[in-house]
Amino acid sequence: MAGSIMLLAVLSSHVRSEHTVSLGTFAYEARMGPLIAGELIFDFQRQFDTYTFLGQFQTSRSLSAYYTWTGTFAAKGLWHGKNPRTQNYLVLSEGKDEDYKVVVMSESDTQILLGRFSEFAVQDKPQGIDLISALLFTPGCYDGEYVHDGEDAYPIRLDRISEAKLSRLSGFFSGAVTRCDYSVVTRRSKTRRLRVSMAEVDGVWVATEVRIRVPFFPDPVFRMRN
Repeated sequence: MAGSIMLLAVLSSHVRSEHTVSLGTFAYEARMGPLIAGELIFDFQRQFDTYTFLGQFQTSRSLSAYYTWTGTFAAKGLWHGKNPRTQNYLVLSEGKDEDYKVVVMSESDTQILLGRFSEFAVQDKPQGIDLISALLFTPGCYDGEYVHDGEDAYPIRLDRISEAKLSRLSGFFSGAVTRCDYSVVTRRSKTRRLRVSMAEVDGVWVATEVRIRVPFFPDPVFRMRN
């Protein structure tokens, strides 16, 4: 456990200097139809060929009567041209139907802790780029074959790129975006459609809206606040 906490501290360190190319803090509201489901906040920093981010998601009070989940995410990687490449990735999570879980991905393997008093299990490092780096910060649209959550790899396909505008909504980003439509295969081998709207905000290419297409139910949507 001490090792994972130390890694979190290393990954989340953000030092402002003359070498910083871009950085920012981005906050998202998560919605399912009229219900506010939670909040996602990320700090991102890129310095030439390296980058780091630290983020946290927490369910809202209105959802807590039915479901609770909190997660902390951190990553460190290399930036080649327009493409990020994850070197280290960390997830700390806990939910109403999921015990305390830690996933630590290094450049050689992934270690997983299920429960506060269990021991780490080691498995192979997954293929691809972590979901957040690939889909939230890749300039334009991510065109790789896999994304991962530190533990499992998910096949992904870029189906369409288009230019669009996010409608005006008080307190949220609006304006011109590059729209990226993806198909992602889940753990249960089901294909989900994902629409990510990218824009350059304060010098950082970042997702301004993420919409997960769900049949028969309202789409879960993450929209970036101003």
